[in-house]
Amino acid sequence: MPTHKPIIGLNDAFGAQAKALRNLQGDILSLFDEAGYEEVISPMLERPDSMHSGAGRFLADQTVVFSDPAGAGTLAIRSDMTPQIARIAATRLQHESILKLCYSGTVMLARPDVRGGSRQQWQTGVECLGVAGHDGDIEVMHLAARTMLAAGFRKPVLQVGHIGLLKALVAGSTAALETWTAKISRRSPDDLAELIAEENLPDASAQALLELVSGMADSQWIRSHIGSINSYFDNAANELLDLVEELGERLEGDVSVYADAAVMPRFLYHSGILFVGFADGVAQALLHGGRYDAMMAAHGRDMPATGFSCDLWALLNAS
Repeated sequence: MPTHKPIIGLNDAFGAQAKALRNLQGDILSLFDEAGYEEVISPMLERPDSMHSGAGRFLADQTVVFSDPAGAGTLAIRSDMTPQIARIAATRLQHESILKLCYSGTVMLARPDVRGGSRQQWQTGVECLGVAGHDGDIEVMHLAARTMLAAGFRKPVLQVGHIGLLKALVAGSTAALETWTAKISRRSPDDLAELIAEENLPDASAQALLELVSGMADSQWIRSHIGSINSYFDNAANELLDLVEELGERLEGDVSVYADAAVMPRFLYHSGILFVGFADGVAQALLHGGRYDAMMAAHGRDMPATGFSCDLWALLNAS
């Protein structure tokens, strides 16, 4: 007997809710257009190899795959749009040295990001490709702050981290990087202490990790650990601190910027600077972004790349 029950984690939208989403989408895409970003509309389906190429392999456990009845083989429903942009930039737009692209469309996760959350998201964001160093990162973060303002949020906050800090702290560990990020994201010193006890980490790194999840990983904390961990930590720390200082001088409006070594990536394809966006009166992150040069290299085009994305449903629910 057929069932008409909705699928858990997937929802319909109609009436005022649908109108609100379309209005917000229009406002944000107009902002991107004014900033010089050209819209890309990509298909819902990709070949799994394209989605999971190189650094994109970290999306594998969030990607729904199926066998195409039309004979195209195994296909994947996109769980994130950045790998699609990387594919397009490395193939159809390979003759352009600088690409500034934006997008807005539905993605589907194999499981919710948070317990009781939705498996469908209306992912909207930008990708700045071909612009290396601080210039690209600052341009994207400036646009991220303006996006939160355009969505009606007050006093945006950008918390900026660097994946190199974590990689330096867990160097020599047998545990996978995703295991460390999952533990740190819980912000539980007790949970992290159990993992540290299983690994043969230097005392300085072990202590720094425990401090990091205890809410002590601001710019002062980062500076205090330069010279005490390893050269990889020092390089990432200096890059992060320099960027935050420069970003604070160049951002417009009532926007706050903080360095925070505890910022973890939403997906582990990032290769450098990371950031999350918050706003006054909002507990959860409104957007995520960072640099992902390694993904572009995996798609066969070695070029710098940075971007951010947000979920329009999450923005509407938080406003």
